[in-house]
Amino acid sequence: MAQSFDAMVSIEPNYQNEFNLASLKENQLFISMPFAKQTVLNPEQKKKINEKVLIKLELVYTKYRKASSFNQIKLNESRLIALQKLAPLIFENRFWDFDLISQTNGNSRNECDKMFHGFVLTFRPNSTPNTLDLEANYLENLAVALYQQDSVDADNKNRKYVIKTHYDLKIGYLHDTIWFKDTVKPVPPPDFFYNQTLYKDSTVLNAFDRNTIWKNFIVVTDVTGSMSPYSAQVFVWLKAQAQNKKAAYFVFFNDGDQKESAKKKPLETKGVYVAENKDLETVIKAATKCMRNGSGGGENLENDVEAIIEGLKYYPNADEIILVADNYESMRDYEYFDKIKKPVHVILCGSENRINIQYLNLARQTKGTVHTVKSDVMNLQNIKEGEHLFIDENEYLYQNGKFHAVYSLLDKYK
Repeated sequence: MAQSFDAMVSIEPNYQNEFNLASLKENQLFISMPFAKQTVLNPEQKKKINEKVLIKLELVYTKYRKASSFNQIKLNESRLIALQKLAPLIFENRFWDFDLISQTNGNSRNECDKMFHGFVLTFRPNSTPNTLDLEANYLENLAVALYQQDSVDADNKNRKYVIKTHYDLKIGYLHDTIWFKDTVKPVPPPDFFYNQTLYKDSTVLNAFDRNTIWKNFIVVTDVTGSMSPYSAQVFVWLKAQAQNKKAAYFVFFNDGDQKESAKKKPLETKGVYVAENKDLETVIKAATKCMRNGSGGGENLENDVEAIIEGLKYYPNADEIILVADNYESMRDYEYFDKIKKPVHVILCGSENRINIQYLNLARQTKGTVHTVKSDVMNLQNIKEGEHLFIDENEYLYQNGKFHAVYSLLDKYK
């Protein structure tokens, strides 16, 4: 569908004297354009864009104008259109933040020609073996803390203990609603994490709490880099339900272990680990093994469908699938989701800006549901051709057999 960039180019810019390219980090890329033009100087850069997860896009220009009739907004819109032609995939699902940067230095065309103009793309950083190990350690330590809490609770049988979510700036991500002096100190999240605010996000626990009717299911969870805050919530939920065995199996996937991107084929990517729900320790061992063996994430594709199919091989009697998915990443094997014959309930992590339409289509096809931090989207199979759907203040259109994101002048980019 055609997209309008009116809202994006109309926001208030951030002003600075001059943008310094030397300040860019390893996970950032700049795309240069000439002063007052929308031409991409190095089109070959598209190869570096399409395999990564974009989290922020900034358009940099100079405030100076030679002619009073010059229309900067129109030029900015033309530059976005040029970027869209270069890398259409990043505009298919807009989850990234957007900013305008207006440089106030430069008082002539000659001065401005020497300054940077174009786009700065910030990607989600790839994890390293070290950071993956730290995230796995975090999950293992969380399990220890949960078992220690059992001992505390056993000594205080008359006290009510309900696991919810809470975030304390001094301590970190906490899992209880009622506080006692003898409560076990919660495990702090890894301090290297690129976005610490994710540890405040209670999407998974909220979704499980709102949907207690799910039963006899398989939990399928993405554990590539960046997903440890959500994996932690899966384990907290599992521990809270004690002897309740609604979840029969757990499946963890990392998109191919250490396999190179070029060698990853749909439904044959591997990196899928399955654990029967015998106890928390067994499940966490499978998750952390999967995490440590992973390639680290940072790519924009994952093997969700392959993981679901693999789980059903172990437990074909499941009534439904709970997929804990990374909203920022699409499915490598998306075209094969018609092979799934069980309802898939998708818990989307990181869907604050907008929902990845692939997961809406997956849920509709399987007669499942989609869940965000505050919404439950039901009966998607009843949506008819041409109907509009609003989820968390964002609009979607079902057209030509699939969902599309609808962008309007009301969109917020900051």
